[in-house]
Amino acid sequence: MTANFESFTKSAKDLSRNPLGIIALFIVLVYGFACLLFGFSSESLSADEKTPLIWFIIIFPVLILFLFGWLVSGHHDKLYSPSDYRDDRSFLTTLQQRSSKNHKTIENSNQRIDDLMKYGEGYKAIDEQETIIKKDLEARNLEYSSETAKALIRQVSAFQFLYWFEKAYSLIFGSQISLLRKLSITQDGMELDAISAYISEVRETFSDALDNWSDQKYLEYLFETKLIEEKDNRLSITTLGSDFLRLLDESNYPNKNF
Repeated sequence: MTANFESFTKSAKDLSRNPLGIIALFIVLVYGFACLLFGFSSESLSADEKTPLIWFIIIFPVLILFLFGWLVSGHHDKLYSPSDYRDDRSFLTTLQQRSSKNHKTIENSNQRIDDLMKYGEGYKAIDEQETIIKKDLEARNLEYSSETAKALIRQVSAFQFLYWFEKAYSLIFGSQISLLRKLSITQDGMELDAISAYISEVRETFSDALDNWSDQKYLEYLFETKLIEEKDNRLSITTLGSDFLRLLDESNYPNKNF
């Protein structure tokens, strides 16, 4: 009995030298105690008390099989101690490979962050909305210096712009989009008389719907959505209006006739 105990003690000591051995020792002890408990007390236990032990004894090896499969396939380089390697060079090589793997993971993470930050690149409206969100966070003494926070701010800014675009597109007239296109190709905008002449043509074309519309009423929605602005008796397209047309073209939205 003493010899068996000494043999077990020596085996346990040997197993405890690396993570893999510690795991194996833990499994043997847990499973052994469960079997001993069931073997010595099975006669005094009721059926309801035996059931959890029986299920544990059956399921435990299956769980251990999946655990070892996961460890060996994904973390095999972490299951050994330095003394398990043939020499120091082998151990250092494993560490370098692990470091290289972590470095590649960081590089991939940085690449994904760069891709997120470039979302909506070139749209000044998104950049402006991003600035507004950051100023609001600063006013609330909230930190946003992490790369994750910056990426989320960018995504929120883009989402808000897209939401605004969908709403604006659903209510704008096709003839108003045509007016925006005319304004986009002029450097200084169009004079109010030219705008009035254009609206008159639109009223004649769609007389059933716009017969009683004034110039002010026709332009009201474009001003509300900040697609156009008036300066020195001339109308010009805004930065938001230019971004609206750009997204409209890049998204291949259907043309509106009215």
